[in-house]
Amino acid sequence: MGNKCPGPPRKTRSRRSTKRTRKNRNADGSHVPPEDLTVLQKKTGNMKELYTLGRELGHGQSGTTFLCVEKSTGNQYACKTIPKRRLTMEEDIEHVRTEIQIMHHMASHPNVISIVGAYEDAVSVHVIMELCAGGELFDRIIERGHYTEKKASDLSRVIVGVVEACHSLGVMHRDLKPEKFLFVNEEEDSPLKTIHFGLSVFFKPGEMLYDTVGSAYYIAPEVLRKQYDKECDVWSAGVIIYILLCGVPPFWDEKEEGVYEQVLKGELDLESEPWPSISESAKDLIRGMLVRDVTKRMTAHEVLNHPWIQADSVAPDKPLDSAVVSRLKQFAAMNKIKKMAVEVIAMSLSGEEIAGLREMFKTMDTDGSNQITLEELKEGLERAGVNLKDSEMTRLMEAADIDSNGAIDYGEFIAAMLDSNKVQKENNLFAAFSYFDKDGSGYITAEELLQACETFGLGDIPLNEVMNEIDKDHDGRIDYSEFVDMMEEIDYGKNIKPEIRHKKAPNNWDPILSYLKEDAIIQVSIHSLSLPNPLFQFSWKPFELQVSHIAFDELRKKKLGFAFKSVSPFLIQKKVK
Repeated sequence: MGNKCPGPPRKTRSRRSTKRTRKNRNADGSHVPPEDLTVLQKKTGNMKELYTLGRELGHGQSGTTFLCVEKSTGNQYACKTIPKRRLTMEEDIEHVRTEIQIMHHMASHPNVISIVGAYEDAVSVHVIMELCAGGELFDRIIERGHYTEKKASDLSRVIVGVVEACHSLGVMHRDLKPEKFLFVNEEEDSPLKTIHFGLSVFFKPGEMLYDTVGSAYYIAPEVLRKQYDKECDVWSAGVIIYILLCGVPPFWDEKEEGVYEQVLKGELDLESEPWPSISESAKDLIRGMLVRDVTKRMTAHEVLNHPWIQADSVAPDKPLDSAVVSRLKQFAAMNKIKKMAVEVIAMSLSGEEIAGLREMFKTMDTDGSNQITLEELKEGLERAGVNLKDSEMTRLMEAADIDSNGAIDYGEFIAAMLDSNKVQKENNLFAAFSYFDKDGSGYITAEELLQACETFGLGDIPLNEVMNEIDKDHDGRIDYSEFVDMMEEIDYGKNIKPEIRHKKAPNNWDPILSYLKEDAIIQVSIHSLSLPNPLFQFSWKPFELQVSHIAFDELRKKKLGFAFKSVSPFLIQKKVK
């Protein structure tokens, strides 16, 4: 049955065995003094002017966490202080930057600790976070020995929910263990939050990693073999669930190297006490998570749909949406004015706050055009395991395409993916309001709103209806309070319908030539027409006529007449390369 552990697991140190060759040195080979080392790559405020540090809460390999109090409010937070003298390698600096970026990226999840800010001085980097005063999950396991199945199921749902959220947002944790989860308070039903992303990385679907990171007991076998993907997190979560149920790790040895040998070859014990009294459903889940063949291992999404994980042991009728689809749907429900405001907020955020979204955009923008086409969106979601109907995919695409140019550009994507908690921050709302309030009068006029619409390329906004909807006191202008109400109202603008403005179809080719600069698809409704063959190619989809660039050149030279006997208004839909 493998090597049976005689008691609860010991606390483990995270293992990182990567190529460490480039030290922080000057050109002459001397070390860079900590005071000259810039980690955050930007100027920050003085943390000690804003916060007062208190007692130590804990310490780890990278730094020490202190209780801290915000001087202006008296609010308590946790401050993780990382001495810059410990950042001896370039990869150490990169790990700190990436951890802060991922904390911003994941901050909206209810079971991920919230980051308040990051500061840097001559000696240290300080990360201010939400305070979780209930202690580690690890300590509660030691205190109880093991949990009841019901309580273990509840905690497991939280842990795997964090893993699934990480994966759907392009983050691989790589070091899951009970020490990385804290309770918010000391109550029995306290919320549980993950607190540490020091070894986490952004990844692309299908990408393999080759460095060895993680902790004894929890590390996946494929990580020890140095070729792995995101499913290594599912293994680690499976180990935690195993410990929650029986109080000991599934693979154990007196020495660390022996633990790794057991992880690679040891037999999974589901027969010794207390396993005979544990439900078959729980054992089925453990088998699905702790299978060494990654192709047979459950995904985090599949684990969340397992009956044992579900509340009241009932699996949902429909699969959970990925984070990308969920946020696109949320964005789709917004009126275009609100979408503009959200894009303004998105573009005002710091690089570290949107670094994760930037990585997601790059993953989907496979041709590097700085735009995501419908096909790229579909392929990107399919790579992430999301399959939607074409009609649903098109609807989400159109919702994110604010300027209706047929593709989602970088700013539109960041806006669509932006978490609502960031949007609702007071400083972000004021920044968006100030963008519209061009003259700084404290009000947004109809003229300023029109100017913003023109900047965003929007010509289908019924300004009178918009003004009436937002301008609650009907004084002909929008003040800051009315603007905030609009931003916080979930169903704002649901009664506002876009104006439909059609271009009138010309009756010969001379006006048409002004529209055709290169190959294009023209949407038309053709009742009867005469064509100068062979200059035209048809795409037999409803209401589409494809005009080749060769045909356009020929028409331009010969100025051939071409009469539409009956044609509805048309629109150049997209360029054809």
